[in-house]
Amino acid sequence: MGILTILARRFVAGETAEEAIDAARKANANGTASVLNYLGEDVTAPEDARRAVQEYRRLLGLIHEHKVKASISLKASQMGLLISREECLLNIRRVAEEAAQLGIFLWVDLAGSDLTQNTLDLFEVLRQEFSNVGLCLQAYLVRTGGDLDRLMRRPLHVRLCKGAYQEPSTVAYAVKSAVDGNFRMLVQKVFDQRATHVVPAFATHDPALIDFIIAAAAHKKVGTDRFEFQMLYGIRNHLLAGLAQRGFQTSVYIPYGSHWVPYVVRRLRERKENIYFLIRNVFRA
Repeated sequence: MGILTILARRFVAGETAEEAIDAARKANANGTASVLNYLGEDVTAPEDARRAVQEYRRLLGLIHEHKVKASISLKASQMGLLISREECLLNIRRVAEEAAQLGIFLWVDLAGSDLTQNTLDLFEVLRQEFSNVGLCLQAYLVRTGGDLDRLMRRPLHVRLCKGAYQEPSTVAYAVKSAVDGNFRMLVQKVFDQRATHVVPAFATHDPALIDFIIAAAAHKKVGTDRFEFQMLYGIRNHLLAGLAQRGFQTSVYIPYGSHWVPYVVRRLRERKENIYFLIRNVFRA
């Protein structure tokens, strides 16, 4: 069995929505919600984008049918952003409308920095129409602090992650200490805006950052129901379960689909730290 297959089995729930639902149900049993993601991005054919829409609508139906505690997450490039802004917006609207009818939350993920502005522009349109949408922001991008300030002028659900795509130093912090420092600054920003209906989710596996978030929330008197911790499926989920037992809101990000090979390869290529991190965690829950 190759290393890619081992990693895929560890970090991807399977190839079908049913397998993702089963993984979500197990997470729920441990007190953790889930964020389900159908793998795929950089779509250039309209029919492929429409197939992704159909899969997400089917996934929403399964979440509702099986009564699992779950949201969904998608990328704009999977919905047709590389085809046209209009195609992408139409497709995301179809998913968002279905999710709204079923009372399910939808996250819009970010990818490479070349698509950041277009994705933010789409999100601005979507959140005027839907209250059940949130946006992922990446702490390694230099621009994120300014983006967050602007987005927080209105009610906002935001997921803060570090970011892992290979980016030039002109747009992204190149060293871990700088990324971590910016992440801490962003944590302070969102907690300072808690009175303006900013609800953050913190996507990190870093125990030091988790401790910082908990301490900052306590200092600013932010209740545990006003923020969430999120982690990737298969990585330190024992730590996530421990946070849930302590009364924190938690979600595990569960990807699935037949595009698992490019997903795993991309994760390994994004940064060399990912290779060491993934291999260290292969035999850990």
